[in-house]
Amino acid sequence: MKLFGTVNSFDVDQGRGSIKPEAGGDNLPFEKGAFKWDIKATPPKTGQRLSYDVGTNSDSKPCALNLQTI
Repeated sequence: MKLFGTVNSFDVDQGRGSIKPEAGGDNLPFEKGAFKWDIKATPPKTGQRLSYDVGTNSDSKPCALNLQTI
């Protein structure tokens, strides 16, 4: 099930950021590998609305995956 949220932050150099879920709750971290488009050409911007799935990272903590522009 796709969820929606807005980019809270994104560090181009580190390739990491967080997304604020529209449904509420804690911000979810994401990494550049979670994107379904070429972020080198168009990196995400703070406030940009995205769709995503929730998964877990290598530390078994929730994170955003399969990020797509809307």
